[in-house]
Amino acid sequence: MIHLNEFQHIIPLLIIAGAAVITLLLEMIFKKSENIILGFSIVSVIAAILFSFTYLNKEFVIFNEFLRINNSSIVFSVIILIGILITLFASKAYLEKEEINFGEYYSLLLFAVTGMLLMVFANDLLIIFIGLELMSICFYVLAGFLRNRVKSNESAMKYFLLGAFMTGFLLYGIALIYGATGTTNITRILANPKVFSSTIFMVGMGLFLIGFFFKMGIFPFHMWIPDVYDGAPTVVSGMMSTAGKIAAVGTIVPLILYFNLIDFRILFAIAAVVTMLFGNIIALAQTNIKRLLAYSSIASAGYVMVGVASLNDFALKGITYYLIAYTFMQLGAFIVVSIIESSSDDKKDFKFINLADYKGLAKRNLLLATFLSVFLFSLAGIPPFAGFWGKYYLFYAAIKANLVWLAVIGILLSVVSVYYYIRIIVYMWFQDAPDELLDEKVIVSSLGAAAVWVAIVGTLVFGVYPQLFFTMFKFVIN
Repeated sequence: MIHLNEFQHIIPLLIIAGAAVITLLLEMIFKKSENIILGFSIVSVIAAILFSFTYLNKEFVIFNEFLRINNSSIVFSVIILIGILITLFASKAYLEKEEINFGEYYSLLLFAVTGMLLMVFANDLLIIFIGLELMSICFYVLAGFLRNRVKSNESAMKYFLLGAFMTGFLLYGIALIYGATGTTNITRILANPKVFSSTIFMVGMGLFLIGFFFKMGIFPFHMWIPDVYDGAPTVVSGMMSTAGKIAAVGTIVPLILYFNLIDFRILFAIAAVVTMLFGNIIALAQTNIKRLLAYSSIASAGYVMVGVASLNDFALKGITYYLIAYTFMQLGAFIVVSIIESSSDDKKDFKFINLADYKGLAKRNLLLATFLSVFLFSLAGIPPFAGFWGKYYLFYAAIKANLVWLAVIGILLSVVSVYYYIRIIVYMWFQDAPDELLDEKVIVSSLGAAAVWVAIVGTLVFGVYPQLFFTMFKFVIN
């Protein structure tokens, strides 16, 4: 039986879901409502973040055990909401530049966030599935939001077809888990540890994990990422590579730790190595910065898998810290790209997304070049930026789990990534711009500047003072 007082425990979810519906009504009622909708969306996300902090160090299992609110779910939800807030700041100028500034964009974004929050709050496999599908459907539409561009339509179609195919794995996995346990409720599954030795349960869990590895971009389920990130609106690519990935990680990692899937450890470790190797090596050959960041995102999923393979108490610490650092540095890099990017004359492709277009950027816009350099250094794992500590905590978790070989491979492959990040920095600071770019002015809107500043402050603050994150979310170091 559901009690009305249970709704007070999911106020952030209610705020976002309500805002998603209200933005649709605002679009219907007001003409030229985009600015109103944007302002309302920003206020709603900020309110959801503030309310989230009131639930720290509390635990509720509510709505007939369908939802669980605890420190783990709150941390992941806050990281997701921070990523969405930065995306909202960056969206307006980009959408106006591409002539796609429609109110439904913000509504789709908020519905996607509703699905993400359902996923991380879920205490039942069916709620996870509902949240995942709500998020995915919005992503399919957002990936093709540049309707007049062939590449954008192609990215949406590829994402939809592959995503629908992977949903089959997820559903069949849930069916097998239900067949082995007689329930889809996570609490009840955990109450019967004997099922973990069942072959049917383990096969079902493997299929279930495949569906989430697809969303995370784990090899060999990564194939959609480069094409989708390349064709989607750049602000959407940044959001999918951060908030979307974090929702998948925040759902599956606690499950793996709760179920203590020690039998999968070697598979997780192999997946981590192959994913890091593939992402970093293929990124070396890229000349398109969006595709380079896409392969970098794949490599980052490999680093997260290092923490997953560790299966110890420190794993969740390392993963959560890496994700907050990753949100600031990856999203910040995509936002800078979205500011520099411009429409082509025939509206069928993008301009200024090739690495060569970044030559001499420091002479054209010193501040943007500086910020992008910081984000790239952080992604490479160079101190004193947040990315360094993120990788440090993940590799330390592997060492504590006696997976020294995995930590060593991760460090070596992280060194490989330095080359393709440094190459962009060399282009910006030490090479002259082509003649056709000398007169190109890079204009930054006030909201776009705010998005970049939030990302840069997060990258620097959590890099210089990493303990701040653990102080904010005390449960992580208990």
